[in-house]
Amino acid sequence: MDTHDHVAFLALGSNQGDRARVLAAAIHALAREANITLDPAQDVASLYESAPVGGPPNQPRFLNTAVRARTDLSASRLLEVLLRIEAQLGRVRGQRWGPRIVDIDLLFVDDMVLESQELTLPHPRMHERRFVLEPLAEIAPHVRHPGLGLTVLQLAQQARAEHEGGDVIRVAGPHWATETELVGA
Repeated sequence: MDTHDHVAFLALGSNQGDRARVLAAAIHALAREANITLDPAQDVASLYESAPVGGPPNQPRFLNTAVRARTDLSASRLLEVLLRIEAQLGRVRGQRWGPRIVDIDLLFVDDMVLESQELTLPHPRMHERRFVLEPLAEIAPHVRHPGLGLTVLQLAQQARAEHEGGDVIRVAGPHWATETELVGA
């Protein structure tokens, strides 16, 4: 039986290389972690494509997804795992909001509200980003943002209305991660 105490939600994105394979590799790396329980067939949202937000002009488009994970790690220890996986997959931190092979953001851990130098929970800009909210609404529609009091589904609907349909396109269904050939496999 699962003994993990916390439920965390993550946003993953990539706009370099074979984006879907890199995202699938990140998900499978998370699933292999001893302190994380994640089923790629059940805990992963569909794959969405979107234009970059912020950063330098003329970047490639992003692929994005969301993941639900159970863990007994603290939020800060989970962040350390996410940063390690990013680095293992080739992430080099450079220009803010610049192109990247992989980006794994910690959105929620339970209903925790945290503001420290290393981590802010819930993620401070998630409610403004359709590329985060659309996939997250698939796997966590009724999760309530502890600071805003709205559900993820309500936030996604609000973001859709404000962006008049926007530029977030579903490109693969929820089982894409189990059907994608992994990097290095």
